[in-house]
Amino acid sequence: MRTADERLHLDRGTYKHSAKNLVRTEYGLDENNLQAFLGLTDQLAYIFPVKANNVIDYDNPFMRPIFPQVLYENFFKGPQSFAFRYGASFPVAHSRKEIPIDMLCLVTTAIYMALHDIAYENDRLSIQRKAASWDAEYADVMRFLVALKNRSPYGFSTMMAKLYEQASHGQQLQSRVNRVRDALAKINFDKLGTGSL
Repeated sequence: MRTADERLHLDRGTYKHSAKNLVRTEYGLDENNLQAFLGLTDQLAYIFPVKANNVIDYDNPFMRPIFPQVLYENFFKGPQSFAFRYGASFPVAHSRKEIPIDMLCLVTTAIYMALHDIAYENDRLSIQRKAASWDAEYADVMRFLVALKNRSPYGFSTMMAKLYEQASHGQQLQSRVNRVRDALAKINFDKLGTGSL
């Protein structure tokens, strides 16, 4: 059986496929895909939401709707999901569950690679070049997240908790946790196992 961490890194293609379905709509891509891609990937612009006046909101990284959507599709959807099966793997800070850094890096890189594939859809890149692009973007996103955490630990924690809340659709997952907690609360552990068969 694979550990939660191994399962998290298993299939880059699955993450990218789910992101690709959402990328065109989220980023408004059209026939100028390459130019749009270059603009979005400059200074990690694709991770920031856009305000009503088309100005990038640099105060809210990862708050574009695509991030919780791709997190949900890959890690929270259904009873066989990572979140359902490995719920204890999520870090907790300030009494709130958060998205793990590795998970956000995977999703962010999948979104980047989906953008990349759309921008270069007529250019057949080798598997090695795609893997190198994936690894380079993952490393950049990881450096960004670590620096963000170091500069503003509470702000970082709040962001990761907000992503968790959005991706888990709030009470859906929590209600299952509450069911278990409530069932355990009814047990008299002093009498557990003392009855006869």
